[in-house]
Amino acid sequence: MALDLVCNMEVDEATAQWTTEYKGTTYYFCAPGCKASFDDDPEKFIGDSGSHEGHMDHGHMGHEGHMDHDHSAH
Repeated sequence: MALDLVCNMEVDEATAQWTTEYKGTTYYFCAPGCKASFDDDPEKFIGDSGSHEGHMDHGHMGHEGHMDHDHSAH
């Protein structure tokens, strides 16, 4: 399982619908909104080795596509 660095959710690489390649590494996302947030500023999410500092400031609950899975664990 891969970690969606935007929302910290585990994503199955074999079935992930949203991915981005950045600096030779493939990143996996649970929803298009998380992918868009990462694509806008990848270093925000990987610059500090994936720390989730500032997680809530990217508007996670407003992302389109997040209604199809449970984020109550956040």
